[in-house]
Amino acid sequence: MKKARRITMTAFASIVFASLMSSSAFAAPLHPVQHADWMVKKAIVSAGQNGDLALDRAVTLAEATVVFSKLKEVKVGAAAKGAHWSAPYFDWAKSQGALTQDDYKNPAQVVTSAKLTQMADKLGYKMKLDNKATVTRGEFFQALGDAATTHVTIAHTNDTHGHIQEDKNQKEFGFAKIATLLKEWRAENENFLLLDAGDTFQGTVFVNQFKGESVVPILNSLDYNVMAAGNHEFDFGYEQLLKLRDMLEHPVISANVFKADGKELLPPIFKAEIGGKKFAFVGFVAEDTPVLTHPDNVKGLTFKNPVEVAKVLVPELKKEVDHVIVVSHIGVNVDREIAKNVPGIDLIVGGHSHTPLKAPELVNGTYIVQDWEYGKSLGRADLYYLGKELVAFSGGLKEYDEAVVADPEVDKMVKEIVGKIDTVMNVVIAKSEVPLDGDRALVRTKETNVGNLITDIMLERTKSIKGYEADVALANGGGIRTQLPAGDITKKGLYTLLPFENNTLAVVEVTGEELKKALENGVSQVEEGAGRFPQVSGMSFTYNPSKPAGERVVEVKVGDKPLDLTKTYKLATIDFLAAGGDGYESLKKPFFNTGLSMYSIVEEGLVKRKTVNPKVEGRIVEAK
Repeated sequence: MKKARRITMTAFASIVFASLMSSSAFAAPLHPVQHADWMVKKAIVSAGQNGDLALDRAVTLAEATVVFSKLKEVKVGAAAKGAHWSAPYFDWAKSQGALTQDDYKNPAQVVTSAKLTQMADKLGYKMKLDNKATVTRGEFFQALGDAATTHVTIAHTNDTHGHIQEDKNQKEFGFAKIATLLKEWRAENENFLLLDAGDTFQGTVFVNQFKGESVVPILNSLDYNVMAAGNHEFDFGYEQLLKLRDMLEHPVISANVFKADGKELLPPIFKAEIGGKKFAFVGFVAEDTPVLTHPDNVKGLTFKNPVEVAKVLVPELKKEVDHVIVVSHIGVNVDREIAKNVPGIDLIVGGHSHTPLKAPELVNGTYIVQDWEYGKSLGRADLYYLGKELVAFSGGLKEYDEAVVADPEVDKMVKEIVGKIDTVMNVVIAKSEVPLDGDRALVRTKETNVGNLITDIMLERTKSIKGYEADVALANGGGIRTQLPAGDITKKGLYTLLPFENNTLAVVEVTGEELKKALENGVSQVEEGAGRFPQVSGMSFTYNPSKPAGERVVEVKVGDKPLDLTKTYKLATIDFLAAGGDGYESLKKPFFNTGLSMYSIVEEGLVKRKTVNPKVEGRIVEAK
């Protein structure tokens, strides 16, 4: 039975992992946890006057008995006059069957691993130690911590954006290698969950051409437990998102998206019992999704502020469950706001901002993690609970490793999708009345008609993104890769023209001076045919290639007005350039990434136009 069906898509989803143990197989987190740390905070173990825990010293019977008693929160009285200080603790341990009268004879004796595991067993702990004549304090604390806590491992992904296959150059795992890692981690810990924080179904031709449906069998095979909807999950219309939800074997949740009748579009909550503890997972998506996708895709839906929704929802959930985890696609800054304003959340598994959190953040008692983008890493969080208290946490990223072996079953599914692309891509999307001049020798040295077409579409696309309507657009000629003949334009032809799947449309605010510096960079290596040469829209400029680099731009106009060096302009560009790529250092500042691939926006623009006849218009003039 599908997980999505088990929870019947109601407001509160639940599933019980009845077979999971209350303690794990002691899986190894990416960054080891030292149980002595939380034991010190809870006054279970004590340091010497110099702060030293003497972890390398052999543990004595008296020390071990005291630690067991404090872990059990046993209150003992003072030792009788003349008795060893540990006698009250020995009395308690004897009453539990953990010690015998003979043990009183030498409380300071070093203790064997067999004795310690026997004591632990009598006190309800399945402690694992190598068979040794002596055990160090550090070894004892670590083994006891493992035995006393419930260890939950959470693997998490976000913003994979359809990057289904391995890319060694971009250092992206691909799902086949991710599958191998997941199998290894699952084998380590039965208390295992796999979460996704959204933007899974959109981004490359391998998913876009199938409206996300192609990747569903892969996701089902990976056995996700729950995923949050990302803003790009709405790019094919919310009805398609609901179709994808029904195809998946795990629930898709979001607590802040509402239909016109006031009901949630998706279940807000997923509940699970793990290791005997009740968990609730809450989903959130970016409040500005209606701005980030076409308005028609979310018509009739309301996206509420996730912080405000969490303020109401989390306290109610805390009455019903032991632990609350947020799975969010709202960006790390909003994750921090939730953590600051809403107590009682153990963990926020985030997405949307494409932030590689190599170490978790701790905000107001809530841990925040995020797994970068495009399958460049696989996130892992290890949580250790003592009773209902989260006493230890480890989180991080398993970054790309070419040595990981691809899972053969998932690899086969990936190859099947790739194989379908040729058929799907031989579809005519528009017609050009003229050849589209994308030849390397042209786009890297002069204004071209296809450069004008692409940048016009970039500029046009931003006009539907409220608050990010650009004044001008700039793309690098190096991102335009081929000449297309006049006639039919197929999806495949467009893909050969714009093959860089990672390139997305971005909007950055720049001063006129910074924009001029960007143009100077663009023409700084024109004589070498460098890929940084700019193709532009909404502006025009004249440059003199005979002058020194950095001093070549003679005149710039925005529209029909001279560039104002002090004015701030919104520039539509490629995220690669906005991050300072191709030498565009003047653009390297905080920018808005639409998440829309250059391929997808140009395809959309061509479909809308049906027939194109772009011309060179004097946007770029070489002074003689």
